[in-house]
Amino acid sequence: MNGNAWMNEGVFDGLVNMTAPFGMAINLGLAPGYEVVQKFAVNTSISAASAPEDVIEQGGLIQYDDRGTAPIKYLSSSSAADVGLPIDIQGLDIDGNKITETLISNGQNVVELITPLWRAYRMHNDSADDAGGGADVLGIMYLHTDATPTAGVPALVDTRLIINGSKNQTFFGGFTIPKGKVGMLFRGEAGIELEGSAFVGIDYAHVHYKVRLYGKRFRVRKAFNLITAASSNYNDERTFPDALPALTDVHVTVDEVTTTMGCWTAFDILLVDENKCSKSWLKQIEQPGY
Repeated sequence: MNGNAWMNEGVFDGLVNMTAPFGMAINLGLAPGYEVVQKFAVNTSISAASAPEDVIEQGGLIQYDDRGTAPIKYLSSSSAADVGLPIDIQGLDIDGNKITETLISNGQNVVELITPLWRAYRMHNDSADDAGGGADVLGIMYLHTDATPTAGVPALVDTRLIINGSKNQTFFGGFTIPKGKVGMLFRGEAGIELEGSAFVGIDYAHVHYKVRLYGKRFRVRKAFNLITAASSNYNDERTFPDALPALTDVHVTVDEVTTTMGCWTAFDILLVDENKCSKSWLKQIEQPGY
């Protein structure tokens, strides 16, 4: 072995003599089998009464669908004018395979996904600029499980992702490691969303970074406080990345707040093909199938 017990012999072949940093090599496509996922999310209004809430723009808690199901099937908007927009959707199919598909929006009318999803974690408006005849999202675009939403708007419990108007992308603080991959969480951040807020005294948010292995229960891997008068941001640079086996759910939860506030989070995960890892190590981390 090359001294990295979790990796197969030869995993660094073609990489060792690179002049570009490893991260840049991945983004340039020079490191097959590696992929970077960067997530950013915000929940703009969490109260003492509504907490706990996950850091997702629609508010509330992430709705996780049962194993062996794929009920995420529909796209619709709250605005009848949101017609003809190419909406890119990323998630996992019923078997946990990574899926990317593009749907053309039809206002408040439901458009069905090509491949129903078990998990969804990213959505964006892929329209051209003004000169190219494109347009922003005007209402709220919903990815959901309801075949007959009222005026295009599903209930919160049926909502999986939203695009809120001209932001043109989701702000969703969760991710599920795709089948056949291992995730390496290298960095995480969180902070209090101060825009539009007027804090009089010292208020805080108590935050949890949570992980659930496939078929298991959520565990709190890290807990920390954000304080309005001092440490309103938290930066977690990992000396050793957190290894996440395939089909693991990851998200950030605001467990408690002392006053109504918003919170944001961001994290970077490196996805590694499981065939680059030793079978013994995959078994050790409870990789499905090992």
